[in-house]
Amino acid sequence: MFDQVKLRATPGLARELLAELEAQGADASYGAEFGIDSGQLLIVALMMRDSGAWMTLRTAIEAVANRHQGARIRVELGDRTVEIEGKSTSDMEALLRQTRELFEADAERWRQSRSSGEDEA
Repeated sequence: MFDQVKLRATPGLARELLAELEAQGADASYGAEFGIDSGQLLIVALMMRDSGAWMTLRTAIEAVANRHQGARIRVELGDRTVEIEGKSTSDMEALLRQTRELFEADAERWRQSRSSGEDEA
């Protein structure tokens, strides 16, 4: 029912992303990781598999990207990654669209595995 979403950004952007996520009530914090890209901080957010989680994530990314044209943000959900350097509104929209597709595909896989598990019981 819950997923970890990882966001990577430069320290300034990461602080702003974390503040935006927390302001919306998301359970998010900095994560520790060996071999992390230098110059980037990792944020780990625990998100429910529903449309509310997607909107929380979208709002946080959009708010930070709008303040920082050229912001580079990477979103990881499981083994899938979306990264873009937001030089324009269209680039940011592409990131958000791709991120939503990751969320929707993951939620659908979860629903299917849950319904097939219930059928077997």
